[in-house]
Amino acid sequence: MIDPEDSESARALVAPIAVERLRFVLEALEPIRLPPYAGSAWRGLLGYGLRRTACVTRQPVCDGCLLRHICVYSTCFESPAEPQSDGRYRALPHPFVLEPDLHAGRDIPAGTRMRFGLTLLGLFAAHGPYFIHAVRLAGEHGLGREGRRFRLLALEREACVGAGDWEAIYDTESGEYHPRSAPFPAIPAWPGGSLRLTLETPLRIKRRGRFVGAADFTPGELLRQLGMRVGHLTRLYSGDGGGLDWSTLFPQADRVDLREADLRWHEWTRYSSRQGTLMQMGGLLGSIRLDGDGLAAFWPALWLGQWLHIGKGTSFGLGGYRVEAAASPA
Repeated sequence: MIDPEDSESARALVAPIAVERLRFVLEALEPIRLPPYAGSAWRGLLGYGLRRTACVTRQPVCDGCLLRHICVYSTCFESPAEPQSDGRYRALPHPFVLEPDLHAGRDIPAGTRMRFGLTLLGLFAAHGPYFIHAVRLAGEHGLGREGRRFRLLALEREACVGAGDWEAIYDTESGEYHPRSAPFPAIPAWPGGSLRLTLETPLRIKRRGRFVGAADFTPGELLRQLGMRVGHLTRLYSGDGGGLDWSTLFPQADRVDLREADLRWHEWTRYSSRQGTLMQMGGLLGSIRLDGDGLAAFWPALWLGQWLHIGKGTSFGLGGYRVEAAASPA
């Protein structure tokens, strides 16, 4: 737990899970038209390329495969459900988060560069070379129903998580790759006061089987779900709970107030080739300002959640946000 009066201990706090932020730089070889939300397209292509890269049995499905629990593809994209005490199963979170380029247009002329980000978490941070090969295969396969091809130009890595200092780590000509141990990011000191969260991609939080809309949004629900996500990812992919005290964290969510909210529901539709149908994937966009005595306790999870995202569909890049100190109105 962070003591808001102890800024030195806040500076020394290290995130409980390794975070490797990668950015793929691509070139369109043919004119490409991206869907309204490109995260679904990149996830589909990445899954296609990774399955071709990692699958050695060539079985049509992962169910029943002897290698399911050690294969890079199945553990990333086909995460098995975890049994619960009540006999039901809970879907496990994927160990990666996609970050599509939110500023790119939909029509990409041939010869134009494209980018998308991929954050690998915990033990999976070491699997960068698998994803390099997967992207190269995906480029040969092509994007969309027309199979518009692209090629990998470069792979970049953020040297210090959150600092924006990107460096090239893979040379497409020589095939040279520069590995490293992924960092456990240092969480900045608690800034104090109010925090503003800007929702950059649709936030999909469920309550009693229904998605929470702008009218019934509560900060406590968001914070508890964020805490659970960080805790699950840490337990599954890092092996322990790190420096965050989950046993005393959740009650603090009720001591956080929603001071301002500018939220709207944004709907988008994607086609699921697996299910053969269109799927609605809408969520909340906009911004909120949070305040209250319990906010300091959630600062580590809020800062880390910028790279982990929150809610449903994080593997598509949904639930992405940025957090910053917000000056209270005079």
